[in-house]
Amino acid sequence: MTNQNQCLQVANEFTFIEISKKVTNNGEVLEIESKKSQRKISLDAMQLEALTLLKPEDFSKFFEIHYGSNGSK
Repeated sequence: MTNQNQCLQVANEFTFIEISKKVTNNGEVLEIESKKSQRKISLDAMQLEALTLLKPEDFSKFFEIHYGSNGSK
């Protein structure tokens, strides 16, 4: 992702995500966009580093809160 316009796409049978590196007035951020929900989030280096502290089961808890225990929204 050396070119600012270059995007990385990640998809599976449930969703389609586009990731790009953006330069802002406050520095570089990673922009993550869900093409399915049309929602975006921009994360700076400190926020991305914080993600590395999480364990896979932390995401499982988040999914349960966000989508419900049966996986449907």
